[in-house]
Amino acid sequence: MKKINLYTITFFAVSIVILLISFFSFRYLYSSSKNDIFNNKIEAGKRESREIGKLLELQLKQGLSKDIVIQNLQSSIVNTDTQSGFICMYNKNGIELCHPNPALIGHKIDKSNSQFTSDTKNQSDFSTILNSGQINAGVRSFPKNSNRSSEIVSVYPVAGSDWMVASHANINSIEQQVTDLYQKFLLVFIITSLVILITCFTLIRWIYKKYETQKNQEINTLNIEVNNLTILNKQLTTLQEKFHETTNFRSNEDTFENSRKRLITYHKDELISLETSEIAYFFLENNIVYLHTFMGSQYSINSSLDDLIKAVDNKMFYRANRQFIVNIKAIDSILVYGKNQLKLVMRPETNDTILISKNKVAEFKKWIEQ
Repeated sequence: MKKINLYTITFFAVSIVILLISFFSFRYLYSSSKNDIFNNKIEAGKRESREIGKLLELQLKQGLSKDIVIQNLQSSIVNTDTQSGFICMYNKNGIELCHPNPALIGHKIDKSNSQFTSDTKNQSDFSTILNSGQINAGVRSFPKNSNRSSEIVSVYPVAGSDWMVASHANINSIEQQVTDLYQKFLLVFIITSLVILITCFTLIRWIYKKYETQKNQEINTLNIEVNNLTILNKQLTTLQEKFHETTNFRSNEDTFENSRKRLITYHKDELISLETSEIAYFFLENNIVYLHTFMGSQYSINSSLDDLIKAVDNKMFYRANRQFIVNIKAIDSILVYGKNQLKLVMRPETNDTILISKNKVAEFKKWIEQ
């Protein structure tokens, strides 16, 4: 895998994890904050309506007439902002006594005006809540054709009168505040995430670069050692060729004369003697040497491949590699494999691929042609 691909995959993996965690965290934060703000607004509305109600009660106790008390309250709330929240006062019959918009004074709340869902989940029309003369708080919703948004309303009865002080909070305004807050958090999150991701990407590149530098140094050292070994192998090969040239003929005769015609192996408690001509190949597996016959039988043998190649007829058997000694009669076909390698197809078949390395191809061809 190219280095740039590795960096990119790691970068995107970290990015996805951060974005997923942050997305669900922010959704939870948004929902939780919205609920908290709604609850706080309800509690604030209760407190505000109660404090104003207590203030009106005090004025009545001090001997002020109801008209003056109503006039004082109206003068304090007139023309205040009604978009986010406001205070007004009704009587128990649903008639508005005080309102920031003077045009609404005297307006009567009927049963079709709005519905009220209290914080205890009880639902009724708003006029019934006013008629009850009880402390209450909840959400007031309007018909769709009224073009008014829902409100959080807290009502408080003024003792010594039939007045109901009501604190209103516009839900759309609250939701807009929460949305604005969420967008600010989101902007900060995006900027912070970019900084974190860029930092992570830079750190990952730095770590990998340091790791690659170390590995490249190790590879260079290994290459030098391999080159030295190659030179030694060439020198050794030259010496071996000179030695074999002088002893090849005598060695071949001795090998042919001294090669074993039979081998002894064991199967459970049975001692088995096999002619070498019955053996298709020897192979090494898990540090155990096995022989496989042309009839498909397989036995382990207490000899190494090095000892076996010295013991059998080298005209019949060939040491293909470190794992296999093959019988020439078991070779079904020879295929060109990769660059300058040969692949042996055996009959019976082997579980592993038998390859003749490029260094032994010439020797193998000589053995085949003998």
